[in-house]
Amino acid sequence: MTIKQVKDYFIEKNDVPCPMTEKLVKAGYQQISGGYIDRARREGLLVDYTKFSPSQYWHLMSYCDSRNGNKPFSKNIVCGELILWMAEVSGAVETENLEKLVGQIIESAGFSLGKRPAYGRKKWNREIQSLCFDEIINQICK
Repeated sequence: MTIKQVKDYFIEKNDVPCPMTEKLVKAGYQQISGGYIDRARREGLLVDYTKFSPSQYWHLMSYCDSRNGNKPFSKNIVCGELILWMAEVSGAVETENLEKLVGQIIESAGFSLGKRPAYGRKKWNREIQSLCFDEIINQICK
């Protein structure tokens, strides 16, 4: 599956509700810096996890637009909140499975970054990818 195929599939999904992804991000599960967060700041977008900003739709579209569309969309994509959003808005993973995982992630939070919860992002990104990535591919390639 190519980056262009991913973009084409999700291009019309900006307004699809994503309550589980929003809940997770608003609970503090958002990159602090690097990647899409730095890109959003450079572009003057609000970066505030409590406001679910920037959106994961913007995250995916800006990623796709910054890459060669003919390249594969691979498992090198590890951002948990992005993969969760893709699974949720595409319907690729059953809602109850996403809800269970989101609940486990939120329950695992520590508070070592001041008021913002801290998560074991490497662990949870792997868990999200394991549950969702292949299912997303299957959904897009139907």
